[in-house]
Amino acid sequence: MPDARFDLELYALPEAARLTRVPRQTLVNWVRGYPYRAGGRTVRAKPVIQIVGRSDSFSFVNLIEARVLSGFRRVGVPMQRVRKALDYAERQATDIEHLLASERLLTDGQDLFWEFQERSGGERDLVNLSKGGQKAFPEAVMRFLREMEWGRDRFAERWWPGSAPREGLVVVDPGFAFGAPTVQGTGIRTEDVLSRFSAGEPLADLSDDYGLTLEQVETAIRFEVQLLEPERIAA
Repeated sequence: MPDARFDLELYALPEAARLTRVPRQTLVNWVRGYPYRAGGRTVRAKPVIQIVGRSDSFSFVNLIEARVLSGFRRVGVPMQRVRKALDYAERQATDIEHLLASERLLTDGQDLFWEFQERSGGERDLVNLSKGGQKAFPEAVMRFLREMEWGRDRFAERWWPGSAPREGLVVVDPGFAFGAPTVQGTGIRTEDVLSRFSAGEPLADLSDDYGLTLEQVETAIRFEVQLLEPERIAA
């Protein structure tokens, strides 16, 4: 049986950019690679996200990879450095695929990224040592990882934007509503709630029509409004 997380092309490029709050061209670079000058010659950076098809459509796992990558960008880690760290992790542990969407990122990934830092020198930007002496990713990355609900295979199963797993009112589940954000437990798309609110329908009417509490309606609207503007993340 196909695994909806890996095998379905759920998000066209514009929708993936909207949900991850990453510029479209940045996502294109991540899935296609791009040319750059180094040492007087043109080099092509290979893709850092392996999409499921030939188009620029994203699976749920690809979406999570992009979201975690955006965390590194927010704290100013050069993408070339992240690429090299992922290449290092792949060489050292060949069984790690889609590491950025796996719970293993919090264990194996931290160790491998730390080893890469130790070998390559430079700033401690990928992984830091906390006060307790434990390796940890920057907070911008950890925040996204804390929003993930992990499956038995340790890959992301659901995404709870802005909340700990099972505690939020909005969830992104690849098994429901074609992976669109929905009001938890209802299957109602948050985008539909905002669309009707933007058309002038009162909150109370939306609550009655959808069978939602006012809190659920307001949370759905706030979530969608937040997606209208990209996050201010480093280039």
